[in-house]
Amino acid sequence: MMLMQDEVTWRCPVTCPKCKSEQPDSAQFCSQCATPLTDQKLAIKSKIPTWLGVLIVLALVFVGIAIRNMMQENERLRANQRRIPPVVTYQTPQPQPRSVNLTNGAATVGATSYTSYKFVVPENVSQVVVNGHFVATGGTGNDIDCFILDEDGFANLKNGHPTRTYYNSDRVTQAKIEVRNLAPGTYYILLDNRFSLFTPKAVQIEATLSYVQ
Repeated sequence: MMLMQDEVTWRCPVTCPKCKSEQPDSAQFCSQCATPLTDQKLAIKSKIPTWLGVLIVLALVFVGIAIRNMMQENERLRANQRRIPPVVTYQTPQPQPRSVNLTNGAATVGATSYTSYKFVVPENVSQVVVNGHFVATGGTGNDIDCFILDEDGFANLKNGHPTRTYYNSDRVTQAKIEVRNLAPGTYYILLDNRFSLFTPKAVQIEATLSYVQ
């Protein structure tokens, strides 16, 4: 049966360091010159086969290469992280309902005169609504005319010309005010008492502009 290389190394004869004669592996002293052989056997047994030494060297080389590659990869990742700016998430503001009071609650409208309240519908809004209510007292009819107009209509009405109105109560004592879907722009709530030649009117009016922005 063949022996492995390391097995042959362990069983080879011992050479006497003094007289160079070969001695059995089990000998403690040289049979020729009585020189102790213990140190010589230890030196032989400590020899590492060449193939094993080559494997150890190759393994160390591969481990070194792997460590170097890993360090280079980590450095590359850190460099990329430094170059990439942090991701910032922006949240789009959600539309919010808003409400604006348009009148101060009470108004006195003189004979042959009118009182107006100016308001603005902003750009980029939706679900525009003007809501309100008024009650008029004074004179024999306890009545008033109430209109909602844009700027052109307001100018025409003041000068006695026919005009377009977004709301017209007619001549009444009290009424609900409601107008929807006004476009962005400037508008007026008008309390008109020009038909009364002698009597002023007291008007209790509440109006609110609502929209989503």
